[in-house]
Amino acid sequence: MASTTKNKRVFDWEEASAMVKELRRTYDCGKTRSYEWRSSQVKALLKLAQEKEKEIVQALHADLSKSETEAFVQEVLILTLQIKMKMID
Repeated sequence: MASTTKNKRVFDWEEASAMVKELRRTYDCGKTRSYEWRSSQVKALLKLAQEKEKEIVQALHADLSKSETEAFVQEVLILTLQIKMKMID
């Protein structure tokens, strides 16, 4: 299934396809319709962005050559602010 290179996880097409099928089943059963479920997912995304800030910034530098400041401001900070604003609505 997934291969690893220097302890980095890489998805192959079979694993990605299986993940898409699982997500479609979750959607089709109606689980994602409730406000509570969607709200919990948004909160989890905010927590993930905050906890993995350093890794996100490092990946943006490695993949797109963004500086630490640029990656933080343009990606992490904007994402977290947008999530917080939506949580207020």
